[in-house]
Amino acid sequence: MDQITSIKVFVAVAQQRNFARVAEQFNLSATMVGKHIRSLEQRLGTPLIARTTRRQTLTEAGRFYLTECIQMLEKMKQVEDEIQLITKHPRGLVRMNVPVSYGNLVIAPLMAELLGRHPEIDIELQLDNARIPVDEQVDMLIRIGELAETTLVARHVGDYPLCYCASPDYLAQHGTPLSTKELKKHHCLGFDGGSGQRLLPRPRLTTNSGNVLMQAALDNGGIILQPKLLLQAHLDNGRLVEILADFAPTPMPINLLYQAGQQPLKNRAVIEFLIERLRKG
Repeated sequence: MDQITSIKVFVAVAQQRNFARVAEQFNLSATMVGKHIRSLEQRLGTPLIARTTRRQTLTEAGRFYLTECIQMLEKMKQVEDEIQLITKHPRGLVRMNVPVSYGNLVIAPLMAELLGRHPEIDIELQLDNARIPVDEQVDMLIRIGELAETTLVARHVGDYPLCYCASPDYLAQHGTPLSTKELKKHHCLGFDGGSGQRLLPRPRLTTNSGNVLMQAALDNGGIILQPKLLLQAHLDNGRLVEILADFAPTPMPINLLYQAGQQPLKNRAVIEFLIERLRKG
């Protein structure tokens, strides 16, 4: 059994205290996670984790070993980063976390180009609408909207305009509102991202899916306020009509975020690629 992998698994188990979560992180079964831990214990000749039916706690040897393993893995990472800088040859796994719709419509179409430009970089692309995921390890994030105070570096890569729209048949039947005040008289279809903030009055349909709202609007269900990026094809073919253009909210900023400090060459390569392609778009 590979010792380095076993050490990485042990550190993850020691930090997260959750075999199932570690198994998912390393794409292993929970049984295999246990085998990695036992392999280290047999090699060292002492238990590292004291197991009960309710919890796992580190033994004294386990606490000492954890400290040494973290330092060793960090040193290995530093050496790999320095070699990449010397050889100017980016390689390794880069983990990205981006919003769902933006990831599907904007980031996904760039992935083949990115992988082709950097054949030894692997990408783990997570789609997630949470503001900042705090329970997952990622190398970089893309988030839309004003940022809360953060220690991360934020690079502006674009803007995210919203627009009001409805189907031509809905507007023919119910009329076209001339101001946002008139929306109270209409069937509104509202997005709820979990914050409790609703941008449309008295929505008859509320969901956390932009695609559901778009489909309801296409089916003459009412008025939506959604990202133009999601709606553009239907605006172009006339199945949806933009309304209240003068009342559209200010476009939201799109930011690429990552940890401050010197970035590994693999991360820098991806950051530079994303900034180049997203700002161009």
